[in-house]
Amino acid sequence: MTVSGMYPQTQHRMELHSNSAPANRARRYVLTLTLDASAPMPYIVSTQWGRSGWFLRGESYTVPDEHAALAQMRTLLKRRRAHGYSVVSVDTGHPLAGWLVDEDFPRETAAPSQPNLFDRPVAPVVDDPMQGRLFRR
Repeated sequence: MTVSGMYPQTQHRMELHSNSAPANRARRYVLTLTLDASAPMPYIVSTQWGRSGWFLRGESYTVPDEHAALAQMRTLLKRRRAHGYSVVSVDTGHPLAGWLVDEDFPRETAAPSQPNLFDRPVAPVVDDPMQGRLFRR
């Protein structure tokens, strides 16, 4: 993706998820490679992480060349794989798309919403006209 402006930037993004209902885990990880040709250190590797559906924390690394940027991204991706993450989406033309296939990196399709982490209650439900739906004890 190219951002218009006086100094165009090129960005490549991928998203990973790690979901496990028994572990109450619904994690999201976003990895972005940005090329800003006007900067002294033109390559920026940005990471964002956190629970799906919540605000993401993040940090960025600046590196002098594409080789160093891709090496940093491969290191981060290997760590995410070791923690149970799967790739959900990769931008078209991403420089690491072929590497992900060669490494047999786990893939999954994106869920339309946050996964159900808890079983539905087994207690009978009562429709109370004054208070709405209630669970009977």
